[in-house]
Amino acid sequence: MALPKLDIPRYETKLPSTNKKVIYRPYLVKEERILMLALESNEQTQMVRALKDVITACTEGSVDVNLITMFDLEFLFMKLRAKSVGETTEISVPCTSCETHNLINVNIEKLTIDVPKEVASRRIKLTNTVGINMKYPTVNELIDIEAEGDNGINTMFKLITVCIESIYSNDEVFDAKEQSSKELQEFIESLNSDQFNEVKTFVENMPTAKINVVFDCTNCKTHNDIEIKGLGNFFG
Repeated sequence: MALPKLDIPRYETKLPSTNKKVIYRPYLVKEERILMLALESNEQTQMVRALKDVITACTEGSVDVNLITMFDLEFLFMKLRAKSVGETTEISVPCTSCETHNLINVNIEKLTIDVPKEVASRRIKLTNTVGINMKYPTVNELIDIEAEGDNGINTMFKLITVCIESIYSNDEVFDAKEQSSKELQEFIESLNSDQFNEVKTFVENMPTAKINVVFDCTNCKTHNDIEIKGLGNFFG
């Protein structure tokens, strides 16, 4: 005789980057185990891979986790976590004054991801005739950059390269996918400082999960009002 199967609720949400509808279910014990093993590893890449596996399972393959953005991944994880183990989680936040870590309960349903809706916000005008159309990198593109182990300016150059969707000159458009990495790098290196900083600002300000945390430090009593960003802060 087969054992009974439990009913699992389904929920609906929309991806921040595309507004595409996604149906998902809470993660189960088998998937929670994957998350806990990744958390124990304390490695960002391992955490992301675990999330990809869990999201694939909980959306029944309807989301291609190789093509979504990192902030889509963060968003879906928050939705899964809220429906699976509760809307609140405890995070450790250092005081801005004495750096004492304070344990704070946050409602992850209040996390926000601000994504500009206007395509124009991703267009950087370099001269009167030349500019760049930018895009947000996929999870896989970020994992590949992380795996290469570079840091500092080399990582920034690689991030900028994968964020270029196309380059235009007057009415002519050059698709970045049709250009070699070397050609794109040479184009980036040809920018002046002001132009490069505009492109760099886009990369540095890509959407991410964030929430404001307000508390009085248990040690020095300083009042803190801090914006917490990034997947790792809410992974537990």
